[in-house]
Amino acid sequence: MEQERRIGRAGMLPWVAAALAALAAFLLRRVLSALLWQLLAGYALMALALPLCRLLEKRFSPTAAASLSFAGLTVLGLGVLLLLIPPLIRQLRQVSDMFPAVVAWGQGVWSRVQALLREKGIDLTPVRDGLFAQLTQRAGAVMSGAAQAAGQAVQSVSKLFLAPLLAFYLLRDRRRIASSLTLLLPVRHRARAVRAAREMRRETANFLRGQLLLSAFVGVLTAVGLLLTGTQGWLVLGLLMGVMELVPYIGPVIAGIPAVLLALQGGMARALWALGVLVAVQQLEGGLLSPRLLSGATKLHPVWVLLAISAGGMLGGAMGMLLALPVVVSLRGALRGLRE
Repeated sequence: MEQERRIGRAGMLPWVAAALAALAAFLLRRVLSALLWQLLAGYALMALALPLCRLLEKRFSPTAAASLSFAGLTVLGLGVLLLLIPPLIRQLRQVSDMFPAVVAWGQGVWSRVQALLREKGIDLTPVRDGLFAQLTQRAGAVMSGAAQAAGQAVQSVSKLFLAPLLAFYLLRDRRRIASSLTLLLPVRHRARAVRAAREMRRETANFLRGQLLLSAFVGVLTAVGLLLTGTQGWLVLGLLMGVMELVPYIGPVIAGIPAVLLALQGGMARALWALGVLVAVQQLEGGLLSPRLLSGATKLHPVWVLLAISAGGMLGGAMGMLLALPVVVSLRGALRGLRE
């Protein structure tokens, strides 16, 4: 009888430990969430520096290779920021000054449409008043919340100050960390788990590097094309297009709307030229840049891509949409490793 009680208590221990772990995770969810974001940011930085680090490890020690890799990324990032921040600030002011003109143009177009419909016996005056009242209210809310959003962004970035250090140690000690984690796994499942982890790392790293390079190319090409068409705020619009390129199919459409609206302030011909630039860049992205830079890193059907982005948006908003495809690609790599 005593032996049965001991066996029963031993069988309950894993459940008790799991319950305590779940309770601790719930109580410390904010701390764990911040640590998780730091770890994800560190992993993203490590994935960017990994190709250069592997190249440098052929001649230097792991510590020196990791240090030189991050030094190169830091110099490159600071150089880009120093070049882009001053013109970005100037163009943001220009775009904000043009916002009332865009609203006035929209009101003029709506008035002409309303006049045409009134001739047919359709009165849209209540709809117009309610629509522009909502637009004005939303615009005011966006402008008033811009400072708060900027403060929150700075605060969020400050919470990730450990990410570069995490990335450095993950890059330098990646083989040692992988060996230590492998020893924690049961022997009979170790080989499959190692294959799954290797596939997850390969798929995610290839996707992140390819998608960031693709976004950079699309942003630069869009900015240069809009500059040649004489569109105001071309640098801001190019940056917006590059960021929104991280959300396939949906992002470029969303980023293209303000570009066309701002180009319309210079006339219909300029708007058509701007629209032509956006279409040409997207065609170049789909036919040449994406196959070469991503190299089939995703190979996901557009239906699955759209469903993943939609699910990510419903679960996590804009950040969920950005993280949807990396998560899907990572899980697919894990499943592939487990099947092999």
